[in-house]
Amino acid sequence: MEQFIYLIDDDQAIRCSLSSLLETMGWQTAVYENIVDFQQKAGEPRELSGCLLLDIRMPGKSGLAYLEQLRQQGLEIPVIIMTGHGNIELCRRAFKNGAFEFLTKPIDADLLIETVGSALEHQYILRKEQQELAELEDKINKLSAREYEVTKLIMEGKSSKEIANDLALSPRTVEAHRARLFAKLDINSSIKLMKIYGGLFSLERVK
Repeated sequence: MEQFIYLIDDDQAIRCSLSSLLETMGWQTAVYENIVDFQQKAGEPRELSGCLLLDIRMPGKSGLAYLEQLRQQGLEIPVIIMTGHGNIELCRRAFKNGAFEFLTKPIDADLLIETVGSALEHQYILRKEQQELAELEDKINKLSAREYEVTKLIMEGKSSKEIANDLALSPRTVEAHRARLFAKLDINSSIKLMKIYGGLFSLERVK
């Protein structure tokens, strides 16, 4: 998914100067004059890829209030707070609500580029990890109920004979289940099973 830098600031001069600077780096930038403008045009924040450059003081809803709203909804996109009236309390509140960084205007060009670059990389890695996790969960959900039981017992370090005793099956049947679940999970050993899927198995079936 293509990444964008979503710039929200009520000062047109700042929107123009910052967007021009960011575009020299080859980044796609979308500008908005306030929170309402952003909400009407940008779409659902959970679906956005990139980062958000957000001014604190604007007419209507403040940047800090919107950051808190995003945090309550499950903040995923990195938010870089900008303000011309920085103080320790504002900085503390911003980071408490999940801000990626807090920049004071006038913003140093090199610092802005470095911060935005880090935010974009952070979100890229997060999205990649989420995609990989979803793929692993999809594989787990393709296991039959019996294969899932066998998998959990393998995770506990039990041998095929022990699993057979626990589930009242023959060792040969357990080995057949083991072969099928290994194929479905795209692994070839119990070690890889534990390493790749260990954190995804709980007492309840993955939904």
